[in-house]
Amino acid sequence: MREKKVVKRLLKTTKHGCFLGKGLSKLTQTEKDVLYLLTQEFLTPNQIQIRRQCSQQAISKIICNLKKKGAYNIGCEMVVKKHPTPQPNYNTIRLHAQQFNIKILYQDYKYNEILEKSNTITIDGNTIRLNQDTIEIYSKQSFYADDVQKATVKSFEYWNRFFARLEHDLKVILVKPRSQNIKLVNQHYAETNNELAEESEKKGYRIKLYTTDDGRLWFTIDNSLNQHEAETLHPSSAKEDMQDTVKPFFNDMRDKPHYLPSQIRATVETTLELVKEVAAAQLNQTKLMETLLPKPIKEKTIKTERPDYVG
Repeated sequence: MREKKVVKRLLKTTKHGCFLGKGLSKLTQTEKDVLYLLTQEFLTPNQIQIRRQCSQQAISKIICNLKKKGAYNIGCEMVVKKHPTPQPNYNTIRLHAQQFNIKILYQDYKYNEILEKSNTITIDGNTIRLNQDTIEIYSKQSFYADDVQKATVKSFEYWNRFFARLEHDLKVILVKPRSQNIKLVNQHYAETNNELAEESEKKGYRIKLYTTDDGRLWFTIDNSLNQHEAETLHPSSAKEDMQDTVKPFFNDMRDKPHYLPSQIRATVETTLELVKEVAAAQLNQTKLMETLLPKPIKEKTIKTERPDYVG
């Protein structure tokens, strides 16, 4: 009966697809204790029941809640429980617009029942597209941090837990050690409160840069969330572009004194004029030295006749 209710909840559809519950919830102290016994002391549900002196039904309910909250996956492993809290400080990095393509390692018959009713569901604000053998995830989450690497780590902490919940809701297995079935196909890194973005917003400029090899958009100025973002969004190099190019460039502009483009041009033009004058002066000096130096005297050569015979 309980399984039928779960299936009905999963099959509930709207015009926008299927909505599965709310966000990833925090664990209660009881759930934390049971999770520790399962994953650290490796006790069975029966052993936990004896240890805690409660009913088997209560332990089953707690384990079910752990799976729903994404803290305990189908592979009987604990998932790191951390919540990405937005911290839009000045010039922070925002990782967003992530997309995953996941090959299903195992699926229960209930997965096909869900797929027949709706191929699009929504969990924790993320859109999940269901296919026969794969699952596509389109993220609506944002992960804020001081640098690119920390933002990436935050996102993985969230997605590990999200995948565990997805396994429970869809009755599938997505995560397995040494399996290479999860592919991150897209992600955007943005530096918030970027000075160039703020100036572009004031003057109405639109900046977009495309790569020279494949012609794809890799950098743009975006103010969709009113955060004045300088954003890298190439599918295969967004992280490296932000970490190795965009962020160091703007940090260098902030930390060291720089000339304006018009000042740089004027300096270059003045330098070129000085170089021309120096070159002309050196040429004139060379010519003057040539006139002052005496001409070399050519030595006369004495011709000697070779005798007709030797001896």
